[in-house]
Amino acid sequence: MFQALRTDNSPFTELQIQQLQQGLTGLDATQSAWLSGFIAGRLASGGSVPEAVVQPAAVATPAETLHVLYASQTGNGEVVAEELAERARQAGFAVELQSMGSTRPAAIKKIRHAAFVISTHGEGDPPDDAVEWFEYLSGSRAPALKDLKFSVLALGDRSYSEFCAAGVDFEKLLTDQGAATFSTRTDCDVDYEALATEWSGSVVEYGREHLATESGAASTAAVGRLSVVPQAPRWTRANPFAATVERVQKITGLESSKHVYHLELSLEDAGLDYEPGDSLGVWAPNDHDLVARVIDRLGVDADESVEVDAHRHSVHELLTRHRELTRLSADTVTGYAERAGRDDLAAAFEGLDDAGRRDFIEQRQFIDLVEAYPPAGTDRFDAAGLATLLRPLAPRSYSIASSGAAVGEEVHLTVATLFSDAIGSERKGVASHYLNHHVKPGDEVPVFLEPNRRFRLPEDRSLPLILVAAGTGIAPYRAFLQQLEEEGANPDVWLVFGNPHLRTDFLYQREWLEWRKRGLVTRIDGAFSRDQEEKRYVQHVVRDEAVRVNEWLDRGAHLYLCGGLSMGKAVEQSVQQALALGQGLSDEGAAEAFAELRRQGRLLKDLY
Repeated sequence: MFQALRTDNSPFTELQIQQLQQGLTGLDATQSAWLSGFIAGRLASGGSVPEAVVQPAAVATPAETLHVLYASQTGNGEVVAEELAERARQAGFAVELQSMGSTRPAAIKKIRHAAFVISTHGEGDPPDDAVEWFEYLSGSRAPALKDLKFSVLALGDRSYSEFCAAGVDFEKLLTDQGAATFSTRTDCDVDYEALATEWSGSVVEYGREHLATESGAASTAAVGRLSVVPQAPRWTRANPFAATVERVQKITGLESSKHVYHLELSLEDAGLDYEPGDSLGVWAPNDHDLVARVIDRLGVDADESVEVDAHRHSVHELLTRHRELTRLSADTVTGYAERAGRDDLAAAFEGLDDAGRRDFIEQRQFIDLVEAYPPAGTDRFDAAGLATLLRPLAPRSYSIASSGAAVGEEVHLTVATLFSDAIGSERKGVASHYLNHHVKPGDEVPVFLEPNRRFRLPEDRSLPLILVAAGTGIAPYRAFLQQLEEEGANPDVWLVFGNPHLRTDFLYQREWLEWRKRGLVTRIDGAFSRDQEEKRYVQHVVRDEAVRVNEWLDRGAHLYLCGGLSMGKAVEQSVQQALALGQGLSDEGAAEAFAELRRQGRLLKDLY
């Protein structure tokens, strides 16, 4: 629908079209019809559309405009950028909010004031939206940017060795071309809200000081935009909804090495409307036995009180609901070594190379540090010390496995219990173990919606879909098929699914086979790696089906990848090989064809 607005005689700017799409996409049929009739009625009666709906466009040159550009893999960066743009508009100066994925990198040559929100994906990689910018700014065509003043908010996760690397690298690419920062880069961990708000404030203050001087009246200028602003969500990360558990069912076979469960949660009266492709954030407590072991090994008083975020908690409550025990970071390791007086731990960790440190962190939990390197001496730990040492507990995110159109006020999840015995002791994931093995029907789980606009069904429902998944990555595809079935849409759908064994690990097998029987699924290819002597994964299917892949892509197919990061990278390589084989392209040509899929929005990924 919105593509039709991009015509030569369209009265809308590209920015207005993007804002229309962002504002109207979330409206249901009733809301859309009401708004359409309301505007038509006002115009027919000689009235004007209220300023709350349409604001007159003001002329703003690039020098007078704050450009807010974001590159986000999961959507957090987009939310931060949207909130910054709204604060800047309320401050009274002109703002352009754009995804870097929908903006040509050469546009940077005309920009003088910019705020960038850049997330880091995988091991220091930029998100897909920013790949073309990185290539452009690091290549021979990179322009001089001596007139650009900018600031970067970098989003990352300290569990990874390359923390916020994409944001760090992007800032350097700009300064290498002569651009100057107007505020210090802010690097955010998974609990990014407070730092992001502080950074946004510094950007707005810069705008007040500099854009006001250059535009002459920034504080009172009308900002040109078409604004249909949906009501702020009631339930958020900071204020989750208590969803009632309705069903917990294991969906892998008894002999499977995997423990995957299907969960159904009630969202009755929550008003949480989600779309296929969205995720659900879940707040899960740490296991009580694990908390007790940490308290016992450190010799701290479980009832000792500590203040955290203006609230007081006992040590037991702090470790149960407010601090990470199952995810380490380099800072936690080195901080523990110092506080515990364990120079041997500090030396061992510092003696590792980058890959070794990464393995050390990924293979251990906090209890492993405490048990392998107990504190040297007494009185080294207290409540305040633990609160400072450990990272804040973060919610876990799960791709939604249902369509609201099909299941009503429910949400379904597909959760694999995470286990690790990499160092000889079994360790469990906090949320997966809680959801699969602790909650039961009738219990309540704190949840909030995480929209993912980058993992949606195509607007044109007739376009073919290639769905590639491993393990629980099949979850959002179940939501896709439920949605298509409810709409009566019937595009060609090709599922490529991988897991160890067909007999025990084909998740939602009956549903997929029923969809295929009824013609809603065109083709299913399984890659069950342990069912034959030579392991076979989804990337091998994609490579072996090169001709078919090209045929589907030639017909406009959208290609979806969902599952682990390593699987995603392997499939991307196989897609490029398929493009090379099917079209007779060189490696460079195949890479460019693959990049064009990304630019066209036909390569969609939900990787973790």
